Amino acid sequence: MESYMKRCSIIGAALLLLPILAFGQAKVGTAAAQFLEIPVGARSVGMSDVFLATADDASAIYYNAAGLTNLTRKEVTFTHTMWPAGISHEFAAFVMPVPQVGGVMGISAIGLTTGEMIETTPGRPQGTGRTFVASDLAAGLTYSRKMTDRFSVGLTWKYVGEYYADVHAHSWAMDIGALYRTAFHNLRIGMNFCNFGPDITLLKNPYPLPMCFHFGLAAELIDNDTHKLTLGWEGSHPNDNLEKFQVGTEYWFNDMFAIRGGYKFGAWDAERFNLGAGAKIPIGVMTAKFDYAFSDMQELKTVHRFSLGLEF
Repeated sequence: MESYMKRCSIIGAALLLLPILAFGQAKVGTAAAQFLEIPVGARSVGMSDVFLATADDASAIYYNAAGLTNLTRKEVTFTHTMWPAGISHEFAAFVMPVPQVGGVMGISAIGLTTGEMIETTPGRPQGTGRTFVASDLAAGLTYSRKMTDRFSVGLTWKYVGEYYADVHAHSWAMDIGALYRTAFHNLRIGMNFCNFGPDITLLKNPYPLPMCFHFGLAAELIDNDTHKLTLGWEGSHPNDNLEKFQVGTEYWFNDMFAIRGGYKFGAWDAERFNLGAGAKIPIGVMTAKFDYAFSDMQELKTVHRFSLGLEF
């Protein structure tokens, strides 16, 4: 047991050191594949993305894969978001406990597509008569397991692709997450190092991926059979911007109806506050989940997210 705990401590120390080592090598300038930073899941967005230390549904595959060990049943989730200028953002994930490998496994995909855009050139700035569509894609495989009864880790490997007319770029990335459950009022500590991977090359020019280290806390202020109130805080250190912070809360009534809210501060350029609501509906042995989130984008239009999930 002592040697096992020692190995867990080494893993935890490595997770803490990875961001320092990686960002020391990060290139100066704007990172590519910015779609990887767009949050997913209407439930988590309703809390201003403060989900790192809660991470107890299928969308944890994006925020902190270590949280998937909270799941005891299979779960599938879909999220649809319409952004300004006709940009569509989609997310889907499927996760399931796999006792044979001692953990939880999952697959996920993120897609972003623009509407048709007019092709222009320096010689024909008014348009060439042709149109094109830009799109991005990330597809990942995830494995998560409990190292002890309180400490979990998760790892996601993902393919990253960007497609702009006849220009294509490809790379891969990894997310490494950890979650520690303390004995103090169910206080949870989460961390995630995301998008760690080689540069992506566009038109023979290499650009770094949007690597980021996230750290968060969450705890239940009220937790009984009727009411559950969770409060969380999260901070992040990206390789292409200043630090970002957010606070969020979620209230459940009878574990069936929820309301959420959150606020972002720091280097958030457009988005500030978020609101959301959700419901769980039993259907036989299954549970359907419906979630909605509203994001205030200040100068831009407001953004609405809708998520549908099924636990079975």
